[in-house]
Amino acid sequence: MVKHIIILAVPGVQLLDVSGPLDVFAEANQQRGREVYKLSIMAMGNQSVVKTSSGARLLADITLDAPLSSTLDTFLVAGAPVLDTFLNDETLTADIHRWCQHAKRFGSVCSGALLLASAGLLNKRRVTTHWSVADKLREQYPQVNVEADAIFIADGTLRTAAGVTSGLDLALNMVEEDLGRETALDVAAQLVMFFKRPGGQLQFSRHGQASLSGRSALQDVQRWVMNSLDQPHNVQSLAKHMGISPRHLTRLFNQELKQSPAEWLEQQRVFRARQMLETGEMAVKQIAAQCGFSGVDILRRAFVRQLSVTPSQYQKQYLR
Repeated sequence: MVKHIIILAVPGVQLLDVSGPLDVFAEANQQRGREVYKLSIMAMGNQSVVKTSSGARLLADITLDAPLSSTLDTFLVAGAPVLDTFLNDETLTADIHRWCQHAKRFGSVCSGALLLASAGLLNKRRVTTHWSVADKLREQYPQVNVEADAIFIADGTLRTAAGVTSGLDLALNMVEEDLGRETALDVAAQLVMFFKRPGGQLQFSRHGQASLSGRSALQDVQRWVMNSLDQPHNVQSLAKHMGISPRHLTRLFNQELKQSPAEWLEQQRVFRARQMLETGEMAVKQIAAQCGFSGVDILRRAFVRQLSVTPSQYQKQYLR
């Protein structure tokens, strides 16, 4: 039986959030030599053309207010750089809810998760989205279990992808679910993409980069640390610099930055190490010392903890 897959594209949609998954499913059709997937682009209201964030235009096959498709298998909501104007559109979210509830499986690519959350479809579900809006999703919809580092997540009938290119990873995973590992491997080979991408999405983010946050006293100690990351800083040394107790310092960090001093310090050390690894100008041992790690193994463990990849795996993305 042919599986009908519909991707909703709102005005300003990210083109690759739509075209990426469609190309994966289309290649699966090629590999099987028949139409396994029927593919449709959906627009809002009575629109027939959707202008994307790049300026390119998509020709829609169906509109959101159309009658439900009797052959619908999967309904996906693509992301857009600016979705705020749509999150309070009750007609839009009601229609999204209607289509998702009708589908055998539903989900989102990138920031499309915000629209699913606005439609009340993500409560108590495991979800991922683009790293840049993960905090927003978590804060605006606290009942949603956001896993910011995941490339994609399958939770029951729900499927969510991190952002942009990860829509291909999600679609490939669905091909594996539907048609088996061998077909999925063939699709990945033809599209020159990872079958299973190493690590999570935070290795690509600039989230957590050195920045000053919180009250002025905290900004002062942050500035001091970032100017001397090669020193053996810890909670005690930061507290001493501020003239307060370690317990009070921890309380301030948790209140203002929503993380402990140790977590913030490791985050800054890893971010500085990332910058150095990207240039390829220093050995890993030197980078570890420059960033305040007592050894390469400590740097490696921090990298895996923060980014789910090793320093060498991370560096390979930038040095070819």
